[in-house]
Amino acid sequence: MSRSRQLTAIFCVATSLGVAWGLNFFFESLMAPRYPARLAYDPVDHMPPPVDMAAVQRGWPESLNEPEQRVRLIAYLGDMERQGRSQTIVSSAATKPAVLDLGTLLASADPHVGQVKAQVCTSCHDFTRGGPNRIGPNLWGVVGRDVASHPGFSYSQAMSAQPGAWSYQRLFDYLASPARAVPGNKMSFAGLRSPEDRAAVVRFLGTLGTNPPSLPQPQGSGHEGK
Repeated sequence: MSRSRQLTAIFCVATSLGVAWGLNFFFESLMAPRYPARLAYDPVDHMPPPVDMAAVQRGWPESLNEPEQRVRLIAYLGDMERQGRSQTIVSSAATKPAVLDLGTLLASADPHVGQVKAQVCTSCHDFTRGGPNRIGPNLWGVVGRDVASHPGFSYSQAMSAQPGAWSYQRLFDYLASPARAVPGNKMSFAGLRSPEDRAAVVRFLGTLGTNPPSLPQPQGSGHEGK
């Protein structure tokens, strides 16, 4: 066989092999197996199957050469993300603060403790009957008194615009943060964060008067609306 025929034969064989490999690659691409994006079974206790993340990181990216390994890891991470969101929702619902019942708080509040807590107020307020106004108005009989109505005191425009009277609930809310309750008022007190402390102070203020309003009834006591 001449040299030209040998080269022609080698070329034909190489071409045939190339065509065969190309066709095989083409058909494998068309017929490649499809793997689901989610796990095909429920793991024990609804947890994704264990994945050795350290091994995955050490061998990255060769550790994920197999398509099923990549899809399995994606499904695992997806399940973990969904579980994290659901746990956050449950946790947020579980930590939602309960609604405060002022009637219950006042029923257990000690006015003597409130008097001690209210000592911080004496630099601006007088608590005695017929006592003077100071930086703030006299607080004798404040419970049930109309807002911004004590004679002789110059109230801020913001406080003067407030309608209604000082109820137990209104004082309780106001003492949490005077600046937030009535924006623009002149009271510089930061407020009492503890509901129990505020209830004690409000209970004490309720003793400063000749005829204070009755305390609100605790919820569930059966006396609402009477």
